[in-house]
Amino acid sequence: MRRSAAGPHVSERLGVQVRLLGPIEVHGAARPFSRAWSLDLVAYLALHRGGASTEMWSTALWPERLARPSTRHSVVSAARRSLGADRAGVDHLPHERGHLRLGPSVTTDVEGLFACAAIQDAATWARGLRLVRGRPFEGLRATDWPIVEGLASMVEQEVAALALRLAAFRLDSGDHEAARWAARTGLMASPYDERLYRCLLHSARAAGNPAAADQAMAELCARMGVEGGRIPDELRHWVDPATEALYRALPGRGPATKRVPARL
Repeated sequence: MRRSAAGPHVSERLGVQVRLLGPIEVHGAARPFSRAWSLDLVAYLALHRGGASTEMWSTALWPERLARPSTRHSVVSAARRSLGADRAGVDHLPHERGHLRLGPSVTTDVEGLFACAAIQDAATWARGLRLVRGRPFEGLRATDWPIVEGLASMVEQEVAALALRLAAFRLDSGDHEAARWAARTGLMASPYDERLYRCLLHSARAAGNPAAADQAMAELCARMGVEGGRIPDELRHWVDPATEALYRALPGRGPATKRVPARL
């Protein structure tokens, strides 16, 4: 394992965090990721804590072609330079023949989310949800591996589950605005989860805000392919019966067709 020289190559912080819950970012790195594919490599390794062989990570980054050894080498070297080293001078991406693994000082926001979800405390759940900035893995050049390995769905489901748990808690506590925030944050990561839209409907009902209910339903219908932000008479063709029943039970939300702007 090579030690980097102290100085500008050493990260200013004790650790590095790879942020995957939205556009890919690396906080605490020694320098920007300017080399193509180096950020993808770090994102891949961040979710494979046991490391990966050259064949594994290169196939993930370039599934349809065999990358030249020189290309692989330059990507690894660029990633290593960008990550820098820890306070002890040890590279965050150590040299290992035929195998790559990030050092223990590199963490992810996904790990933070899971840790917050495991604690039975609403404030901690909210702290976990504040890690969500958008759709997970946004900005990757190689988009297949999170889907093929089931990581994208796993992360989205975890965000949605935490958002649902916090929203239910806040609704039971009478805080409809906090419940709405939880549902909206969950939808940033899991925009097709109908349960989160039902949370928005519950929040709108608690707030006595029928316009918010219409807006939530219009957004859901647009997600399901209804054009023009229209809430159809026959909602059952587009949404879950539980969602339709909840919406129709709201005051003044009977079968008449409503048109409202759909903002996604």
